[in-house]
Amino acid sequence: MSDPTPKARVLIVDADPAKLNVLKAALVHAAYQVISATSASFALTTLERDRPDLIVSGNRTEDMDGVEFCSIIRSDPAIHDIPFLLLSGPKRPTPWAVAQAGVDMLLAGDFVVAAVLDRIAKLLRNEAGPPVSPPPRAATPRPEPGGRTFEGSFGVLDLTEVTQAIALGGKTGRLALRLSAGEGALLFDSGRVVHAEFDGRTGEAAFAAMVATAQHDPEGSFRFKPTAELPGGASPRTIHKSVDQLLLSVASEIDEGQAAAGVPPPGPRS
Repeated sequence: MSDPTPKARVLIVDADPAKLNVLKAALVHAAYQVISATSASFALTTLERDRPDLIVSGNRTEDMDGVEFCSIIRSDPAIHDIPFLLLSGPKRPTPWAVAQAGVDMLLAGDFVVAAVLDRIAKLLRNEAGPPVSPPPRAATPRPEPGGRTFEGSFGVLDLTEVTQAIALGGKTGRLALRLSAGEGALLFDSGRVVHAEFDGRTGEAAFAAMVATAQHDPEGSFRFKPTAELPGGASPRTIHKSVDQLLLSVASEIDEGQAAAGVPPPGPRS
């Protein structure tokens, strides 16, 4: 089956020439047009004359880290909307840094070409969107000016980390979760979690169930879509605690449940 977005132009930036060449060869083989650079500064000059459809950056370039590079991209009105995939390697940046920089997708861990190609295809499909836009509805949240989605997998970030990153950013919007046990959602209003729904539950019970489920579902994914405001009157308010109180309460419930079942609490993420 052919790639859904043939001939898309991809800029790859990494300080490691060997990794750069391997990824470049794989992209060319997959029918992408490729621009490459080992330094972010050179890449930025390239962007002025040759705009790509997607940027893939390693965690380190010759002159700055990938998060800083993404922040510069987002600060330039001419190129701020280019999708950005960050390959962090074993040392991933903090969720807050990733969210603040405007990274669209983070891929952590060992460098695996197949995984990178998969994320590139997903980002380009998301960027293309549906061929025909559906008519607007009164209850549909309005996009936040300049707002971007924040997405990834629970093999990379915990749901608690994702929640804290959105809260620290003071964001309003909807966090959609796709887990093997089903789909769930969290609503944020200016950084506060105001509603959760999952597996027929709502409120704190739903949030606790999502956190516990996501811990054991590394293939699960999340996607946060910022909005200017939540639709008036259409959003239930089932959570009234602060994010810190909510996370402490959920952590306590999970630990008590594991202790009752004779299961040791999960250790730190390697």
